[in-house]
Amino acid sequence: MKKTLIALAMLIAIPAIPVAMAGMGAGPGQGMRGGPNVEYMARTLDLTPEQQDKMKALFAEKAKQRAEMRATMQADMQSRMQGILTKEQFAKMTELRQLRHGGQGTRGPGMGPGMAGCDGSGPRGMK
Repeated sequence: MKKTLIALAMLIAIPAIPVAMAGMGAGPGQGMRGGPNVEYMARTLDLTPEQQDKMKALFAEKAKQRAEMRATMQADMQSRMQGILTKEQFAKMTELRQLRHGGQGTRGPGMGPGMAGCDGSGPRGMK
């Protein structure tokens, strides 16, 4: 009897899991990479124009803080790598990074195709 009740409860609960999880993570309230979607929030929460402006300003401020933090972390990473690698290794890493990113060289190792060869080919033969 208990097994039947447990099985029945599971059958009832399992379809509710995707509905419960829909509110988690990136949903209609978040852009793919742009953070929260103020227009969606405005419609859903019935925000006033003043509230919308304040929310946009808040999100812009946080985006600026994230960019500053990212730049600080990148500078720290570069400094620490220079302390580990020889001058030749660091120069080669910098060259490979520039090849991989079209001269931008803004990302660290592990971002995008690997540093398999000087021709820019990655671990999957990407160029």
